[in-house]
Amino acid sequence: MHTADRHELNADWKLPSAYGIDRLVLLPKDPHWLFAYWEVTAELENKFRKQYSGNWDTAQLVLRIHDLETGKHREITLNGHADNNYLQVDDADRAYYVEMGRILPDGSFISMLRSNIIRTPRNSISAVIDPRWKMFAFWQQPHSFIGGNSSFEFQTDLAAAELFTLGAKEEK
Repeated sequence: MHTADRHELNADWKLPSAYGIDRLVLLPKDPHWLFAYWEVTAELENKFRKQYSGNWDTAQLVLRIHDLETGKHREITLNGHADNNYLQVDDADRAYYVEMGRILPDGSFISMLRSNIIRTPRNSISAVIDPRWKMFAFWQQPHSFIGGNSSFEFQTDLAAAELFTLGAKEEK
């Protein structure tokens, strides 16, 4: 397909602002940050509005972040117009999920949507050493990297280590 054809095909096509599906999706961004996005349809909002009458519109909209390993949770207050948010968490390598809901004037939390469960990545190097990924012999020898070997010095050390290895093979 030519470039002109591709542009003509997509000329009038736009992503919809909403899909009409009630959902809350949670993604890990890094060890200490999560990203949540959601869509709440008017039908779901009206269902809760009818059930909780006048209290619903005065209730505070929140995301409740649950740490599955400690059983603790905390709440983030939301703007009623937002459809996504970055959420900071204290601990890495933990399982989390999020609920979206409202806190009624009497203090009770009413959940509207619940997200998927995610696990944040570790914030450290893995302790697992795979024997298929051996370290090169020259890396096991002491080098003064911290002292400031330049790239040229490192390449010279590497070449010497390779020559030494080649020389030992030729002698056999």
